[in-house]
Amino acid sequence: MANSYSQKRIRKIVRRFGLIPLRSEPVASFYRKNAIIRVQTNSGTYAMKPFYRSLLLRSGTIEQIETTAGYIQFLMSNGFSNMPKWLNSNDGRPWILNQGRPFYITAWIHGRKLENPEDFEKLGRALFSLHSTSSRFFSMNSPFFDHIRLWKNRDRLLRSRMAIANQTNLRIRRWLKRFGESCIQFSDRTWTELKTPEIANLLKREMVHPALIHNDITAHNVIISNDGQLFIIDWDHMKLGSIYVDLATTLMNTTQFNPVFMHSLLKGYEELRPLNRVERKLISALYRLPREAWHIARFPNRPRSRNMLDIMEQTWLLRLRGMDVLDEWVNSGPN
Repeated sequence: MANSYSQKRIRKIVRRFGLIPLRSEPVASFYRKNAIIRVQTNSGTYAMKPFYRSLLLRSGTIEQIETTAGYIQFLMSNGFSNMPKWLNSNDGRPWILNQGRPFYITAWIHGRKLENPEDFEKLGRALFSLHSTSSRFFSMNSPFFDHIRLWKNRDRLLRSRMAIANQTNLRIRRWLKRFGESCIQFSDRTWTELKTPEIANLLKREMVHPALIHNDITAHNVIISNDGQLFIIDWDHMKLGSIYVDLATTLMNTTQFNPVFMHSLLKGYEELRPLNRVERKLISALYRLPREAWHIARFPNRPRSRNMLDIMEQTWLLRLRGMDVLDEWVNSGPN
């Protein structure tokens, strides 16, 4: 959001949650200037967050915040403890509408970022807790979000962009020439593996009992509180979907391609739910997909795409090593 919220607007929103605001300040995320407003109140510090609907879903903003709030209430009532508590507003709902935009407020978590193997083990256990808490309660009639179908469509776009690379800007053209074919080869290998009967059957079974997934776990969205507890924040994009997608994207987005951190995250998850060889193979295949390249192909002129170009160029060799680490993990697993 380009402009800051006025102090008057912030006070009005916060008071609707029964709080008396004293001072506030915007906190930027990687993509938004005013991602969160940190609010000091008479009873402590809170995070006031605007809710943005997902453009991937064919539903409006109100429908999406109602669905998300229902999922949040479900997790809180079923003992999931790795997220900040959402406050109820004066009318009993965990969100309010102000000038056409939904807002919600959570406790502010004081802490630090992921730093060591123990932190990543905690993240693995938190992911298992999220997946296991919800998978027992949702059925095939629930709205399962098919990431793999979406990713196949984005992969097709990358291939079409490569076919007309001379029409893109010079930097994108150079990047496609250097890395494009490798990205296509990684995708081809993944799509081939996903067609094998054992993985195809695994994906079909998962749709019968889907689980809630966070869908956006990045290093910025995980906090180790001052008392050592791990919290995952920013639940706007949570969906019913694939736990294997959630694991693969979390590995990519948090571990910095560090083999120790990758193994620690997987160790934490498997302490509570060991993964068989087919499941490991699926996670490894999904990790291999060049999702950043797809974004660059879709939005070549956006600043975020330029940042992704820099990141992919700087981390290319580390990414290849991360793929090797997961291939070794697959081969070391139980049949």
